[in-house]
Amino acid sequence: MIAMSVVFAELCQSWRGLFRRPAFLLLATFTLALGVATVTAMFALLDQALLKPLPFPHAERLVTLGTMMGEDRNAAGIALYRPLKAMPLLESAGIAMAGVQSENVVLDGRPHVVAALKADRGFLETLGLPMAVGRNFNEAESLPHGPGAVLLSYGFWKTRFGGDPTAVGRLLEVEGKGMQIVGVLPAAFRWPDAIDLVVAMQPDPASDDMNENQLVLGRMRPDATVAGVSAATASIATPLLLASVIDPEKARQRLAQEPPRAIPIMRSVFVGNSGRTIWLFLGAAACVMLIGIINLASLILMRSLSRTHAYAVRAALGSSTGRLSLPALGEGLLVGLLGAACGLLLAWIGLRLVGGFVPPEWTRGEPVTLTGMSVAFATLAGLVAATGATVLAVLRGRRRDWRGELVGGGRGGISREDGRVGRWLVVAQVAVAVVLLVGAALFTRTLYELESVPMGFSTRNVTTFALSPVKQRYVTATDVASLTHDVLERLRRLPEVESAGESTTLPTADQLNWPVVLPDGGMVSVQYRITSPGFLETVGIPLLAGRMIAATDVAGADPVCVVSTSFARRYFGASSPLGRIVTLHIGGESNVGMRVVGVVGDVRQYGPAKPAPPVFYTPRMQMPPGVWSFLRQFGGFSFAVRLHPGTVLGEATLRDAVNQAAPGQPISNVQTLESVVASTTTEQRLNLLLVGLFAGMALVLACVGLYAVMSVAVTAHRHDYGVRAALGATRNRLLMTVIRSAAVQVGLGLAIGLATAMALSRLLAGFLFGIDALDPLAIGAVLLTLGLSGLLASLPPAWRAARVRPMQALRVD
Repeated sequence: MIAMSVVFAELCQSWRGLFRRPAFLLLATFTLALGVATVTAMFALLDQALLKPLPFPHAERLVTLGTMMGEDRNAAGIALYRPLKAMPLLESAGIAMAGVQSENVVLDGRPHVVAALKADRGFLETLGLPMAVGRNFNEAESLPHGPGAVLLSYGFWKTRFGGDPTAVGRLLEVEGKGMQIVGVLPAAFRWPDAIDLVVAMQPDPASDDMNENQLVLGRMRPDATVAGVSAATASIATPLLLASVIDPEKARQRLAQEPPRAIPIMRSVFVGNSGRTIWLFLGAAACVMLIGIINLASLILMRSLSRTHAYAVRAALGSSTGRLSLPALGEGLLVGLLGAACGLLLAWIGLRLVGGFVPPEWTRGEPVTLTGMSVAFATLAGLVAATGATVLAVLRGRRRDWRGELVGGGRGGISREDGRVGRWLVVAQVAVAVVLLVGAALFTRTLYELESVPMGFSTRNVTTFALSPVKQRYVTATDVASLTHDVLERLRRLPEVESAGESTTLPTADQLNWPVVLPDGGMVSVQYRITSPGFLETVGIPLLAGRMIAATDVAGADPVCVVSTSFARRYFGASSPLGRIVTLHIGGESNVGMRVVGVVGDVRQYGPAKPAPPVFYTPRMQMPPGVWSFLRQFGGFSFAVRLHPGTVLGEATLRDAVNQAAPGQPISNVQTLESVVASTTTEQRLNLLLVGLFAGMALVLACVGLYAVMSVAVTAHRHDYGVRAALGATRNRLLMTVIRSAAVQVGLGLAIGLATAMALSRLLAGFLFGIDALDPLAIGAVLLTLGLSGLLASLPPAWRAARVRPMQALRVD
């Protein structure tokens, strides 16, 4: 048993030795810090997105109910709310719109656009959070035609009302109507999208609306299970859904494959498909950490081998194996603590730099920060990594022949077996680096392929903004048509503007599905766009046949429409659609037959990774009242302004122009069309950013490891190189000897890493577009990059070996 005073003395001595020669300490700390920083930052993201419990009481009992809208998402129509709410397996239920909407409000006498969630009383009751100030909606405010009421988010209350409790009870003008502020959401309330207001939703209990635009939330009873609630949901919803469609057989087939069910709120609302991406990032960070550990083990092993003579003397004087291990363990402890501290600092800096690229829905609208759990994780990771690397060196030391070290005068240095261990550590580093670099190369190729896909429209010099007509001022379709006409006329008079147009959605990112009846009587659901004259020309969608929507297409004129190429090809085949009648299905006698007058090019509505959907366009001035009564629930329209080359149009100028045409009408989301298109590849850019960053770290660490091992090997074999030089070996031959040794290690690492990357290729297949997971161009680039990097890392040690002077190398100390 070693006395604590001895342990303390050995630790202090080893630490003093490290600080006297800081090169090793700095290199070892930097190596470990990079690994700790990557895994800590990704652990913080994982903790925020997946591990951190939701702020709702007994959140594990919260589920969303409805028809499946994908693997991890469901939705329901208003008509399903009442029967689902009466389910005996639920304690309570509520309903909200599936997405956050833009609402026009007046604050301090000025119009603003805020983010609002529409929800009823039951929705907030089901979540189970008490209000910070005031109350929840009452029964009257959740009934059709009840008094309007709003809740303020905690942040909005603090910033806009200064946290004044008397704000509750005031009237807030929302969409031109005074609504009473009845409460303030608690500070703990979280939703995937940022929310300023919650507006009282007033669903009609007698509604037969089956449009899946709502989210039904339920709180299960303590004895209920998700499987049981799913079965009950399917038994309630399936017959109602089948009764609401024109083609029950087709709907029955779809519902048989994906029946309505319950999904835990964590998965359906807060996580979705992001979980697999976050685990991918954590796996990539773990690879960097693994390389750091291997590199650290190599550095500590090489350092321990450089002190074999001192250890041999101490062993000859009777020191036990435990005491011989104390200096190395002390150094490992110091490196672990410093590496963890520096890693935390780098992780904090990294999260501040790249945290803005993380989608807010992944993190519940909060920035990713380092919590106490993250600090504990980093400290543990640093200490475990450093201790593990030190233990490896200690175990190697226990197998050494200390007597042989003394007999050899301390010149033995690195043995053949020691050199073999160092070389295998380099091989392991290179192999892991290959896996990361292949991933980064594949994501680079994916992003390139996505950005090479023609979107079907022109983004150059186009600025866009959103406008939601104030509901109390613009009630009818005619009111809205007059508003958009006046705004466009004012915009077109601006000297910077070449053309302008307006549509229900932009040609990408947003979508609006609507059923239409084809000439043969079949009904299909397609993308529907209500556009003004000039919109298609402004965004550069080409005309392929017939004509565009014109200023003469007004109310009272012959109803017309323009269809996309995929619409014409899919539903009319080889025949021309021009002159054919497509019926807009609204219901009953409200259906409108429209004559096809033009065919335009396809647009990638869902982004470059998805095929172009069938789209049909109708004139703004001919918008049916039934369509507007539906659209006005969901807010605004999108305006596009094409500028003359070389000109700039500021947001203030746009707002002023709109205010002149429609006083008191705010606008939002002013951005270029190029940025809108770029947002469709945000996920791929994030993949490339993080995995590419980790791959760069892996490349640096692998090169540092190769350089360290080759440097120690050259120093240890300096005597051998001197003998070779004395026997006539040229500098080039000595140079190639070292480079050949490094090439063997790098080549073996490349082979093992490539085999591993091929085995893991299936994990990446779902993240790629337009390329195979074994893309030869990506793999070739990785092999070339690592090969050249290995060559450059081995050149300095090789050059030192080539310049060995025989007389100095052969001199006996």
